[in-house]
Amino acid sequence: MRRFIKQTISFMLLAFIAAGISYADSVNVTVNCDEKKAEISDHLYGIFFEDINFAADGGLYAELVQNRSFEYHTVPGRNPLREKYHALYAWQKVERNGGECTLTAEREIPLNRNNHNYLTVHIDKAGEAGVMNTGYDGIPLDRGAKYDFSVYARREGGISKLSITLETQDSKVCGKASVKGIDANWKKFETTIQSRITTDNARLVVTSENTGKLHLDMISLFPQDTFKGRKNGLRKDLAQALADLEPEFLRFPGGCISHGHSLENAYRWPDTVGDVAQRRGNWNLWGYHQTYGLGFFEYFQFCEDIGAEPLPVVPVGVSCGFRPPYECAPMDELDEWIDEAVNLIEFANGDTDTEWGSVRAEMGHPEPFDMEYICLGNEEHDRPELHERFPHFVKAIREKYPDIKIIGTSGLGTGIPLYPLMDKLNVYSSDEHYYMSPEWYFNNDTRFDDFDRSKPLIFVGEYASQGNTHYNALAEAAFLTGVERNADIVDMTCYAPLFAHKNHTQWRAADLIWFDKRQVVKTPNYYVQQLFSKNAGDYYLGNDVEVVREGKPQTISGSVGLGSWNTQIEAAEARLNGRKLDLSEFEQSSGDFDFSGGSLSQKDGGARPAISFSPKEFSGEKITYSVRARKTAGDEGFLIVFGAENSDTYYWWNIGGWGNSQHAIEKTVNGRKSVLTQRNGSIKPNRWYEMKVELSSGRIRCYLDNKLIHDYSLEKKSIYASATLDEEKGEVAVKLVNSSDKPADVRIKLNNISRAARMADVKLLEGEPGAENTFENPDRIKPETKRIKAGREFDYKAPAISVQFIKIKVD
Repeated sequence: MRRFIKQTISFMLLAFIAAGISYADSVNVTVNCDEKKAEISDHLYGIFFEDINFAADGGLYAELVQNRSFEYHTVPGRNPLREKYHALYAWQKVERNGGECTLTAEREIPLNRNNHNYLTVHIDKAGEAGVMNTGYDGIPLDRGAKYDFSVYARREGGISKLSITLETQDSKVCGKASVKGIDANWKKFETTIQSRITTDNARLVVTSENTGKLHLDMISLFPQDTFKGRKNGLRKDLAQALADLEPEFLRFPGGCISHGHSLENAYRWPDTVGDVAQRRGNWNLWGYHQTYGLGFFEYFQFCEDIGAEPLPVVPVGVSCGFRPPYECAPMDELDEWIDEAVNLIEFANGDTDTEWGSVRAEMGHPEPFDMEYICLGNEEHDRPELHERFPHFVKAIREKYPDIKIIGTSGLGTGIPLYPLMDKLNVYSSDEHYYMSPEWYFNNDTRFDDFDRSKPLIFVGEYASQGNTHYNALAEAAFLTGVERNADIVDMTCYAPLFAHKNHTQWRAADLIWFDKRQVVKTPNYYVQQLFSKNAGDYYLGNDVEVVREGKPQTISGSVGLGSWNTQIEAAEARLNGRKLDLSEFEQSSGDFDFSGGSLSQKDGGARPAISFSPKEFSGEKITYSVRARKTAGDEGFLIVFGAENSDTYYWWNIGGWGNSQHAIEKTVNGRKSVLTQRNGSIKPNRWYEMKVELSSGRIRCYLDNKLIHDYSLEKKSIYASATLDEEKGEVAVKLVNSSDKPADVRIKLNNISRAARMADVKLLEGEPGAENTFENPDRIKPETKRIKAGREFDYKAPAISVQFIKIKVD
């Protein structure tokens, strides 16, 4: 058997070269301008905000003080700081000029029933004593900018005045203020501080010169220059980055945080409205704390500020299925959860004399928010408990608010297992999520072509291609051309996640916008979203793309093998082009393989994966590899390996993967796996299966017991196209994605119009496939605008690895 040697070629470049992408020699794009194939939803492109990666506190929410109400404690999750949290986290005592003090977190006389902890500063010696807060990795200040400080305070002893100072790490004063009149009862004190300097690492210092006990809570510092100048507002640059996407809707607040780590941890929207000092904070299942200062009122207000429809998500009485144990509200307690969903509509739209409408009015917004949609649940698992509970929410909302459009959940992954339930309940649309490889998005631009148009509309509520390179953005653009082609069934889409803090990230697979205290980095993915959002159009126009390719179809060569994932299997026979392979010669790469009695068994039920390779290699235009095997124990099925270059680069046919729910052809390059094609399917234990992979020029065909399961073309599209009409502007937009590593000569023809402008505007996104925007080079990949000659028929050279929107005025 040849040795399996690890290669050092970069994954992204190798994946691009090996993807079977045909090079475009010439392309003809014909647009039938009078053929309105589908009306494009006026809310096709939106955004999704979830408090992950410190997106809210420490991010979009402009509060500069961390742990302002002393409610931190250790939590589970992915944040490496999660076990370091405690009630005084981010706070330090200050002792100057002879002052001495100790700090304790207490609960004896709290500010209110939702805000349990408060800080007590025991000042034993007069001088200058108190506390300081370092914010989120230091407090950024701008020279001349004003900051609003507030605190709730009471005292025991002679303390009546507080000194408030913003200072640098070396104690240089940036700005000062004071508050007076502290007595034995909780009171709110406010002042404004103007910074004298610009710094990234300031700290807030609160001190007193007298002895006694000083009790403090809700210590807050806000820049006055928030988005739209809102009190308790949003960080201006981050909010503006969202506004610049021109989204038609905002889905909030999650995501997994909606149903929480447990029912106790679920996101309960009533806890997030009213006076911020009265809101009951919560810990976040991603591993940190939420003040809920950015609550449902602020989300609705932000939607109003940027002209987006609010799409609030509410839990449906079940916890997150990814985080055991799975919890469900007892049926006799479900009304509490249902009432909460119904009451949200009253909060958003109700008259000011209603219970929840009056809360909205007291917060400064007597006018209704005109909410039209409600999202029930998130990535719910297909379990009987969900089937039992979900219909009760639908029924209650329809009875009281029949005009509200209910958005359901399609369940986990591309198989959308809950879509039939949503169809039965006749929801307005159903939300599906997938985080897949770039190749999956290139391969699935036709995903919705055959969807039944009589069933609920589709909301692609979370998707991303697992990276922030230009190549990732290209894949997502290709997918969106298919979304627009199917705009009669796909009603809404939004990328996820939205934000990632440079220093506090729990999800690195892909994030639309990266940030730190000062900087905002818009990814190539961001610019693709912006291009589609700002140029959606009114109608998808019929079009035809003809690509003349050069070169021979791709073939696959290498070694074969077999394996499993979390599963024990037994293989009785394997054949390559009809010739029987000696199973005793298969060499184990991972797992626990044993050859005895003429069969090869894999006995490690926890191996992920277990693979054994044959020493036989193959090449040629037609190859057939077959295996006869059975599953003896475990969660999934078989891995039929082929085209192996080494132990880290190969194809496999995954039979009964994803918890025995899917069949898929996958490709692994340098250890990085991507799904090429996928469909629903499962296998049974202790049953012998005949599995066959046929490789021919440009194709992979997979058969299970002689039934064709996959017919996959290796000759992938090099050109993806959409054409839309904006009636108000009198403009046709031809949207092209060139995934080839060579430029394409494109001939564009606009049929059935009387006139087309002689010049056209082009928005172009191009670059190396592995290029990323970074904090050091944030504009490496960015759209450029140019003018080209146009008309009813014209030529255009589409650069390699590029996205372009060509906009032509027409009559």
